[in-house]
Amino acid sequence: MRRLLLLTFIVIGILSCGSHSNEFTIEGKVSNSDNEKIYLAEMKMNRLKKIDSVQVKDDGTFSFTGYTNTPKFFTVYTTPRNSLTLVVGPDEDIKLTGNIKSLKKTYEVKGSDGSEKIHELRNNLIATVSKLDSLGQIFKNNPDKESGAQLRMRLNKESHEIVKKHKEYTKQFINDNLGSLATIMALYQQLGPQSYVLNPRDDLKYYEKVDSSLMELYPNSGPVKSLHSQIKMYKSRMKENSANIPNLEIGNVPPEIALPNPQGDTIALSSLRGEYVLLDFWASWCKPCRIENPNLVRAYKRFKDEGFEIYQVSLDKKRSAWVNAIEKDNLDWTHVSDLNFWNSSVVRSYNLSSIPANFLLNKKGEIVAKNLRGDALHAKLNEVLKEN
Repeated sequence: MRRLLLLTFIVIGILSCGSHSNEFTIEGKVSNSDNEKIYLAEMKMNRLKKIDSVQVKDDGTFSFTGYTNTPKFFTVYTTPRNSLTLVVGPDEDIKLTGNIKSLKKTYEVKGSDGSEKIHELRNNLIATVSKLDSLGQIFKNNPDKESGAQLRMRLNKESHEIVKKHKEYTKQFINDNLGSLATIMALYQQLGPQSYVLNPRDDLKYYEKVDSSLMELYPNSGPVKSLHSQIKMYKSRMKENSANIPNLEIGNVPPEIALPNPQGDTIALSSLRGEYVLLDFWASWCKPCRIENPNLVRAYKRFKDEGFEIYQVSLDKKRSAWVNAIEKDNLDWTHVSDLNFWNSSVVRSYNLSSIPANFLLNKKGEIVAKNLRGDALHAKLNEVLKEN
């Protein structure tokens, strides 16, 4: 009897271990394959840790097997530019399909809730970027079919609505999926280089929501611990900055800026005292900035003879890209940059976490308004310049 009980316990133990083995499988079937190699890697903070590689079979199939005791980020790829991102958890059996020549754009995924959510998030981002690009093409290809001012106003309004809608979608996505590592991906979406959908300064509560939820569920997860450390560091930096950075509220004079223009001559912001000045931060690589530029052109043409100037500071790192964008967008006002990208001296002194950003200064150099876009800029200029 004792032997029978012992055997029963052993069998139960084996079955229990077998049902929670932490093993995962990734099975795929791709089209247009020439028997390429396909790779699986774990996504670490600053690197990829290669796990395995397999040859795609003649029928387009491949498979990976691995182990994880907690959800982690993995990537399946043929080259660094041709990859897809997955959230892989214990005991998941994931199915992939797609065109191997364009995995990122064509893949479909089943069998992993986190991976499916990332796929949804990515498709929505692609659609948003495509809409913004199409507005740029409309302006580029049809500048004369509609009156210039009317076209700029319409495109500017549409671009703000597109970005606003995607930001709202992202926030709702986070609220609906707080238990998923996919929310980490949502926090770091970009509409272009360094143009984030959310940023810790304005949207801190969403970072905190994700952090607290995932730390409770997966306290030993590498990505979760990394996010927790980043938020902790950012809060510390915010506290430090609030003590050291001059007050940028309305009524105060912002920090001086004295940087080179494209010709190499240093021009100070204070040199424009006596005029109403829009201090605008932008970059050639920033799509929302480029979409807003036509509105600045319209405002400048309308108000420059009434005492209005623009002092535009670029966060570019290549002079050629900066100068080409100035010429292409017809930006006929004062431009400066130290070409240090996000390491620029103005980033810290103005506590910049995203661009475009702007401050409207009165004749004394005091801030009278912040982050004016589209019609709001014209309305404010009309108001303050009438008073003067």
